[in-house]
Order: sequence, then C-alpha cells, then structure tokens
Amino acid sequence: MDKLLQEIINWVSRTNEQVVIGVSGHGAAGKTTFANMLVDLLNQNEVNYINTDPYIVSSDIRKHAIIHYTYQNENHHYKMTACHPSAHHLSALERDVQMVRAGLDFYTIDTHYMKSEWISSKKKVTIVEGMCVAFINPDLFDLKIYFYTDDETELMRRSSRDIAERGADINYLRRSHEERRIQYKVFMHPYSQRFDIIIKNSDEAICLEKNTFEFYAV
Repeated sequence: MDKLLQEIINWVSRTNEQVVIGVSGHGAAGKTTFANMLVDLLNQNEVNYINTDPYIVSSDIRKHAIIHYTYQNENHHYKMTACHPSAHHLSALERDVQMVRAGLDFYTIDTHYMKSEWISSKKKVTIVEGMCVAFINPDLFDLKIYFYTDDETELMRRSSRDIAERGADINYLRRSHEERRIQYKVFMHPYSQRFDIIIKNSDEAICLEKNTFEFYAV
C-alpha cells in the first residue's frame, strides 16, 4: 500500500495539470482509510476532498424500495441497499465533479452528519471518495482506484464499527449482511472493471489485483 501511495504522490508532483482521483468500493473495504492517507501525504493546501456519502439516497426512503434480483439461479427480494446504482444521486455528483474539472468553486452538500466543505478550483488535486464513484462516468477521473473485501471481513469490520458507533444489533447485522453482499456482487462489483487499480483488502492480506495505470506516462 505504501508503494502505491508513493507512486501516486510522485505522479501528482510530476504533472502540471490539475487531477481528479476517484476512490470507491463497498462499505468497510478500506477506501476511506486509503483516501485519508493520501490526503495526509499531499500538500494540504493543494487538495480537495469530497466524501460522497451525502449523495446516497436516505435509508428512510430506500427501506420502502423493495427490489427483485437473481443470484446463483435463486430469486431474491429485499430493500434497496447502497450497492444499487439507483440508491445514489448520481447526476448531482457528476455535476459537482464536472464543476471541479471546469474550474468552478462550490460548497459540498451539508448534512447532519457531515458539514459542508469549500471545494476550490485553485487546488491541484481533488479526491472523490465513496460508493457513488463506482456508478458515474469514469471519464470524469484521471485515476480510479477500487477497494473490496471478502464477505467475512466486511461483516467483522462492519459489526465492530456499527456496534461501537451506532449501537447496532449483531443479529440484525448478520441477517442484513447476506443480502447486502448479494446485492454488492450483482449490482456493484461488475463496475470495478472500469477502474485503473483494483485492491482486495482483507484481514489476511492486501492484494493488488489490477493496475493498468501508467504513472510514468506524464
């Protein structure tokens, strides 16, 4: 991971152009940790950071949207999770990334869990991080990095986080986890192939599965 981070830092330093980096993957895959590490390594005065959680449709609405899908020849019906493209305000995110590329300043969406941030067109690097990134036009990004993990690792990480931070019930998490993972495999994981770099991040190892980005082509 350190080697990849350093390659990105070197690439950014060599180019004279402004760059937009997309980081995506499912929940608890390590994408936010990676994005924060990258932000810390860059010049703080030269980087914008857009967390795309505010572009996810509220769970209060999604819980009323029951979707039907097939996985391994079995029919499923369950509430729409954030692994489905329709669970995101994609046109709004595309507009905001296009504004970055067009050199326009703006404030990010203000929510009760995340305050609005000023996005400056004068900054050299913009990092856009979150599940939504997987579903919008990949041509909006100069570099695209995707994280995922296995079923059990996600459950352990999500359980530790949600129980500690949100008081979630472990039995409910286990029941909902299976359908969430199936929706991930059916609706989200296929989009990973549009990314330059794919990383499988489990508790056992971090595996660089794909890297087609030419860092030294600048």
